[in-house]
This record gives sequence, C-alpha cells and structure tokens, in this order.
Amino acid sequence: MTELNRRFSDGDLGPEYFYRATVQRIPGWKPGDGVQAAAAAEASQAGHALEVHFPYQADEPVVPLEALPDALDLFGHPIRFFNTDVGELIDSMRMGVPVGLALRLTYEFYSPAEGIIPFSHSILPGAMQHAVVAVGLGHDAQGETWFLIRNSWGEEWGQKGHAWIPAAYIAAHATCAFGVEDGSPNSA
Repeated sequence: MTELNRRFSDGDLGPEYFYRATVQRIPGWKPGDGVQAAAAAEASQAGHALEVHFPYQADEPVVPLEALPDALDLFGHPIRFFNTDVGELIDSMRMGVPVGLALRLTYEFYSPAEGIIPFSHSILPGAMQHAVVAVGLGHDAQGETWFLIRNSWGEEWGQKGHAWIPAAYIAAHATCAFGVEDGSPNSA
C-alpha cells in the first residue's frame, strides 16, 4: 500500500503504521489472522506514516493493541479495488501506475532464488493472502511477462525486498488488485 502512495510524500512511507491501523479495525483480531480488504480500505482513508516515524516491525503486534500515535503526519490517497486481469494490470504498469496485489502464497514465494519466484500451482494450505506492489515489468527469453514486486518483509527478502514473479503466478493466485485514486486505472 505504501508504495502506491510513495509519490505523495518526500520520504519513504512505511507499511507498519498502515498494517496496525488495519488490524485495529478487525474485531477480535489476533496475531497471525492477517488483514481483511474492507479494513484495509477503511484504514487507507487516514493515510500512511513515514518509515522513519513508524518503522517496520518483523514481529506481529501484541494484543491488546496499542493505540496509534495521533501526532504523525500522514500521506497518500485511499485505495480502491479493481480487476485482476493480467492484461489490464500490464496496461496499468505500462502507463506507470503501480499496482497492489493480494496473492495466495506458495513455498517458493518465501525464498526467491536469485530474486525469482517461479510459478507453482501448490499454494500453502491454510495460508492467508499477502499484499505486494508490482513496480516493474519485464520479459524472459521466451517472451513471457514477469512482474517486479516489492514486498514489505524487509531488504533481506529477495533482492533488497524485490523479486520477479511470472504473470502466470498472478493469473492463478491473485485474489484482488488495488490502486490509489489519482493513480489507479479508471480513477476519477
């Protein structure tokens, strides 16, 4: 989500504030539950904090959840959801619009080999969805389209927090796509 709003701030926006604002909107949330799209859309109304003011935490927040600070400057626009059609996503990317994706995960997703996540039909049993942002496009030697994604798991994941994922993975495992107003397909 923060990558989608990056251009609305002079500094890097961090995912942690947004994540915590989202889980606070889910009744009965506990560590490991993940997030819900409706709660994320509602949390996006407030905006995102700068990474330096609310840094990423590798550990889940503890329950009861602490109140978020109210003195932070928040940046960005609310998210909206749209079609996961790979052709439409490619068109958006070619127009320079970053695209958020909620993906079902495979084992390969957790450990990209040399920055590459190969396609697999086998999603993790009981695995929740995970949000990433597609920030680039490329093609392999066979002409197949690949998306460069940015993950929120820190620079140790993939290549400094990024990895290449084939369009086939997105076609098979994306459960939703999202963007921000003034930056997403068909926005007003």
